[in-house]
Amino acid sequence: MKPIFSAIDSFLRRVSTPTRCGPHIRDALDIKRIMILVVIALTPCILVAIWNSGLQSFVYSKGDAQVFAAYLEASKSFSGYFQFAAQHWRPVLYEGLLIFLPLVLISYTVGGLWEGFFAIVRGHEIAEGFLVTGILYALILPPTIPYWMAALGVSFGVVISKELFGGTGMNILNPALTCRAFLYFSFPTYMTGSIWSGRVIDATSQPSILALYNIPSEVKRIHVDAIASNDLQVPVSTTGAIQEAYQNWGGSTFNNLSADKLQEFVTSPSGLGLSQDGFTAAQSFTQLKYGQGLFSDANLFFGNKVGSLGEVSTLACLLGALFLIFVGIGSWRTMVAVILGAALTALLFEYGSHYSPYTPASFDFPAYKQFFMGGLAFGLVFMATDPVSSPTMNSAKWGYGILIGMLTIIIREINPAYPEGVMLAILFGNVFSPLFDRIATKWYRRERAPLK
Repeated sequence: MKPIFSAIDSFLRRVSTPTRCGPHIRDALDIKRIMILVVIALTPCILVAIWNSGLQSFVYSKGDAQVFAAYLEASKSFSGYFQFAAQHWRPVLYEGLLIFLPLVLISYTVGGLWEGFFAIVRGHEIAEGFLVTGILYALILPPTIPYWMAALGVSFGVVISKELFGGTGMNILNPALTCRAFLYFSFPTYMTGSIWSGRVIDATSQPSILALYNIPSEVKRIHVDAIASNDLQVPVSTTGAIQEAYQNWGGSTFNNLSADKLQEFVTSPSGLGLSQDGFTAAQSFTQLKYGQGLFSDANLFFGNKVGSLGEVSTLACLLGALFLIFVGIGSWRTMVAVILGAALTALLFEYGSHYSPYTPASFDFPAYKQFFMGGLAFGLVFMATDPVSSPTMNSAKWGYGILIGMLTIIIREINPAYPEGVMLAILFGNVFSPLFDRIATKWYRRERAPLK
């Protein structure tokens, strides 16, 4: 049981065996302090996770139409939101803590038991790497996940992705993402289902932003443009094609149609030929694309939305990124590379869709909003920069990050079954991380000592 007592002692106090002779580097920044700094960087995400999950649970699980209407009205402005928060902060915090704390406790308890078990069997000390993995795992879970499922996921991730490779520092895949990947492929409806707010028993169905974004391929750009130009009165580039289709359908001028008339034109086989289910999806996508109601840029950026616990606020992720860069732990090269890869790929899809009004509607989506949805901001700050599973060479980090950013958008745009591509993109990048390092090392040696 020595590893257990040693872990408790080193966690509560400093290590009692400092280095006394060369060639060891004497540095106060040991692994424990690095992990604690990462946890500090996660503090904004943790606070937003508690508050937002509690707010969504309070609104959607209460079953009070007046509270729901007040929340929708309050979400239209900052002043209204803070007024609503001031009136209900006690039940909101209670609900949030009731959601977040049990998941963190399960993550650390179950994962810690596996870490301790393997440390005892192998006879080495417990590494501090799980300090970060445990909290990261809790933050990438949906708030309605069953407790037994959370325990099963962390068990798989710790044992399969880390301990079987030799423990902390030997894993080739990010352990927290491996936990989530196992849960997604084993229980997909729990990880991407429509009920993502409040408790599963009494929650009102509310899809995540990515679920609204992942519309059927039959919904084309012209369908969304027709709804937007009629309902929102915004200028669209497919006006000519819409007007031509409307005249062929039997109308004269496409302008200010009633809701029933618009739906009839869009869904008629002689009109735009969209199915009834596709029309409903197109309406939701139009609101998301043009930032209507709850889907305003402010709500998406600050974190007033449904989603996994730690991914909802882009602002909180940016604050964590600044702290990691300031203390020299997170790689700014990897972060910037992911941003460049994702932004350029999203722009290619966006402008490429303008060649035809019948391209998929999801292609014609503002590139900057990709960073407000799902776990892209959280992944590029806290997951892609994992020092164990990411490249070591500075030049390799650029290729690694660009690959992750490009794959994220490609999966979001093309894969019809899985709306979020960050997890798979980072795990794919982890696999190719040694290759990027090898290429960068060979290039570096060639530049320093050219062969004759």
